[in-house]
Amino acid sequence: MVYIKSTSEQTFLLPTDLRKKIAQDHICFLIEEVVNQLDFSKFDEAVAGAGNPSYHPRINLKIILNGICDRITSTRQLEKQTNENIVFMYLAENLNPDFHTIAMFRKNNGGLIKQCFLQTVEVARKLDMTNFSKLYLDGIKIKANASKSKNFSKEEVEFLSNFVDDHLEKMDEVEKRELNEEEVKIPQSLTNKSKLRDKIKQILKNVKESKKSLDKAKGKIEQEKVDKVNLTDMDSKIMKMKKGFFDQAYNCQLLVEDKTGIIVGNHLSNSPVDVEETKPTMEKFKEEQKIDLEGVEIFQDNGYSGSKTAAYYEEEKAIAYIPDVVTTQELHGKTDKISEFDNDKFELDFEKNQVMCPGGYRMDFVKKYVDHQKKGGNWTNIYKTDKCKECPLQAKCANRKSKIPHREVRINPLMRKIRLRFRTKEGLVKYNKRFHKGEVAQAHIEHNLGYREFKTRSKGSCENEVNLFSIAYNLKKIQIYKKNNAPSKSNCWDLAKTYLFVSKII
Repeated sequence: MVYIKSTSEQTFLLPTDLRKKIAQDHICFLIEEVVNQLDFSKFDEAVAGAGNPSYHPRINLKIILNGICDRITSTRQLEKQTNENIVFMYLAENLNPDFHTIAMFRKNNGGLIKQCFLQTVEVARKLDMTNFSKLYLDGIKIKANASKSKNFSKEEVEFLSNFVDDHLEKMDEVEKRELNEEEVKIPQSLTNKSKLRDKIKQILKNVKESKKSLDKAKGKIEQEKVDKVNLTDMDSKIMKMKKGFFDQAYNCQLLVEDKTGIIVGNHLSNSPVDVEETKPTMEKFKEEQKIDLEGVEIFQDNGYSGSKTAAYYEEEKAIAYIPDVVTTQELHGKTDKISEFDNDKFELDFEKNQVMCPGGYRMDFVKKYVDHQKKGGNWTNIYKTDKCKECPLQAKCANRKSKIPHREVRINPLMRKIRLRFRTKEGLVKYNKRFHKGEVAQAHIEHNLGYREFKTRSKGSCENEVNLFSIAYNLKKIQIYKKNNAPSKSNCWDLAKTYLFVSKII
């Protein structure tokens, strides 16, 4: 047995084609062809004329996308890869943009990144990979690039802002002596002296910038009527994460089609609940894809259930499958927790706008009630009957605490219409697919792409990241689809050239 002959001083007589060193079905070729089809005319106009040359935007975009596919999101690591990894060298076209250049591109080029996302959806449509007649909407909480310890209340912001204004010149003296409540009126939450000193030190590291942040925070608190604001990322909010703990995060809505699970729409929000995210997500989707929702079946979980959501889909003539709390209990076999006299046990006659109670009496419509206390302003119709005194079920059914012994039933007819869809076998079968279709994108992004935390700050910059990981997810889907449906001799690079088309999406 002998060793394979090798030498560390071997040199190449002729230049090497990097493509020959990369696997033929590598996703980098698909990334390259999709990016190359984008419209860069605005960038060409911006760099025209005198000045230092800049990196072409396609280079930065290709590096970032391939990095996400390989679970690399750090810009310093991406810079390193362009010097060491042959795939990144190829995509970077033998150039080496530094980490700051890559980071600024990711932050400031939302239009181009969005264009690339829409391009992947269009490619999937051309390959007959999409079915827009069935859509699945679900939300995923992604941690913001900010610590929840950086949250400041209104009182803290005002105190620290005044402190910077009134005591900046005396800072040396303030640090030498102890602060007490007689000299400075300190908010209750800052009465701990060590906590106060820490926050003051944070603010005074860069007084001018801190003053700007504090003024911006005061304006945000007054404008949005919020109790606290995070000085690191003011657009993010404290949210309950999947594992039950609370953290600074954003609520990312992902809209997935039925056929192959392509992400066809997304929306980023700083609302911790999903109930009001349906309309903005679907309106954005309609505008981007230039389609309407008439006849489209849409599946969502009970976090979206509400009268506004039901009214929106009724107006759009869409077929919604959104279970309410009681329906969710029924779907999970917890019917023992539902009272036999629950509002959902009363049958609604849509034509006559009357309700049939368990005792067999008809209840007439009285008025429409809007609950302004709850998020979303849910509304219901109120139904009553004067037959309660004669009913043998009155003691169990009517409200015993009320001075008038009668039952008042509140039903939203639009939500009841959605609820009835779950009473058919066909409706149950369709809804059960949601767990396999709607949530697979979340799992892929979190576990396979490793995207659990944003790298940038502010809602606009984080929206760019949402589009970036949506692009990476779609490209992986397209790659797998073509491997399973294309001739074995074809590679991803050739297929991309065959099926991609030149179009100006935006």
